[in-house]
Amino acid sequence: MDIANDVLAMMAGLVTANTKTMSVLGARAMVLGKFLDAALPQLTTLQRVEVARSFRQGIEDAMSHMDDIALPAEYHSALLERTNSILAELDRESFTRE
Repeated sequence: MDIANDVLAMMAGLVTANTKTMSVLGARAMVLGKFLDAALPQLTTLQRVEVARSFRQGIEDAMSHMDDIALPAEYHSALLERTNSILAELDRESFTRE
């Protein structure tokens, strides 16, 4: 029974560590999202175009560094979904502020 308790304690520790990691990632994502919401309306059309260009290049660079790393489809899906939504927001707002 001691082995079972040890294994359960190890699993509980792993769950706690993973929960903390996910909490940190969630907090970072929330802060970056709020920053994006605050910053985008302040950009001019020219600034939006330049930010979009730089952002695209940064995403392409990051993806090229991960070519040799096996990541789940959910990772790629989330990355592309968020990237496309930010680019769409940059493009959409570019026509409403000069």
